Amino acid sequence: MQLIRMKRLPIPDIYTECEWIVRFAMMERNRSGKPFCTVPFDHTLEAQAMGGRVRYGDGTAGPRACDYICQSLEEVEKLPGIDIENGRMRETLEAGRILRESGYEVLFQISGPFTICNTLIDIKSIFKGIRKEPNRMEKLFGWMEAELLGLIGAVRRSGVRFFSYADSAGGMRILGPHMMEWATEYFTYGFLKKSEELLGKDGIMMLCPQTAYALKDMGYAQTEEITLPETMSYGNACLFLPGRAKFVGQICINRQNQILEDRKIQTIALK
Repeated sequence: MQLIRMKRLPIPDIYTECEWIVRFAMMERNRSGKPFCTVPFDHTLEAQAMGGRVRYGDGTAGPRACDYICQSLEEVEKLPGIDIENGRMRETLEAGRILRESGYEVLFQISGPFTICNTLIDIKSIFKGIRKEPNRMEKLFGWMEAELLGLIGAVRRSGVRFFSYADSAGGMRILGPHMMEWATEYFTYGFLKKSEELLGKDGIMMLCPQTAYALKDMGYAQTEEITLPETMSYGNACLFLPGRAKFVGQICINRQNQILEDRKIQTIALK
């Protein structure tokens, strides 16, 4: 947000227009010293591509839900899938392609189902559905899984090979241990396992540490250690991983400049 105000960047153009998405991603990379151009810049993109209404902010706060388009689970179930051919999603995918062709590494942020739903409907309805109608919610989350896998495929076709996956509205402090276990069992593990093939030989997905911990705690994954050729930041260590691992979840991507003094990075291997 500080960069937006300092450079007086146009809103909503920096979120909606390919040219400005490219320019802002490059500015943010250069200013932060991180190795990636990160897109999108917020966590409403998938929900908006499903029909959600988004307010783009004013340079102080970023994009967020304008108002809920669904009042019930039935309405969520009737929503169209993620539209990758139009609107901001198309512009963002094109920006990723242009950045890659310009020689930049791109980190594409993928949001989880709770974060997506939080833009579409009062999230309390989702929590209630899991408690009262778990079978129904399994189907709903299965649909979201298919949509997100389709998005990953589209991102890979644009040439991007690095992803981050987080579900800020579905963290442990919000869900609690029981619902976190449910989400890991009925969504996270299956989604990530199916993502492995889409990532291909050189794709990497950087997981939120909370997600990585839940997978390991429930026995769905184990930690493997890779020795780095030299001392480097977490972000640069991830650049070393293609062909050596598929998942990493040691540090939050917001701290990717943190130096790994011991020259080791902890990767995640799904079982």
